[in-house]
Amino acid sequence: MRRLLIASLLLLLPACKGETAKDVTASVVGKTVEVAKGAGSGVVEGLKEGRKGAVSTDGSHTLSTPEEVFASVELGVLGVKPAEGGGVEVQLSVENKTPAPLHLLGLQEGGGAQLVDTEGFSTQLQTRSPGQASDSIKVPPTSKVKASVFFEGEAAKAARVRLWGREFPVPAGAKAAATTAAPKP
Repeated sequence: MRRLLIASLLLLLPACKGETAKDVTASVVGKTVEVAKGAGSGVVEGLKEGRKGAVSTDGSHTLSTPEEVFASVELGVLGVKPAEGGGVEVQLSVENKTPAPLHLLGLQEGGGAQLVDTEGFSTQLQTRSPGQASDSIKVPPTSKVKASVFFEGEAAKAARVRLWGREFPVPAGAKAAATTAAPKP
């Protein structure tokens, strides 16, 4: 990409002088950035559509929109606790109501998963999630799994978890346990 930009400038600049060279350079750089952003967005969108459109080798269906997720899955918050290494670990209950394995995507995108504290502040999902990919949850057919997701913040202040646009309260018992639990160094 950088070579393309430099080559374009070298071809155009000999014909320009002063302010014109500045304008041409700004225009070329602006268009190059625009094309790169468009290509990058297209790659991301293509990957997402490709993942959604095809059934995985294990037969799982990929869901990423709130409509798809809530039509096939029952979600809930089982508990919160201080995470090893800092932050908050939230344990979710994820029940697949379909006869097919599911792969839930979109936890990282557009605030798909957020922890909301007692003061109304929200934090995004961290990228570490042992047992699950950081941006997805896998659920076998017609079964229920526990999935841990991790956020910045304090477990004692956790009030709600927002998943695919819906809010789930942190159970009072889970919150009390988080308040008395000593965080690990």
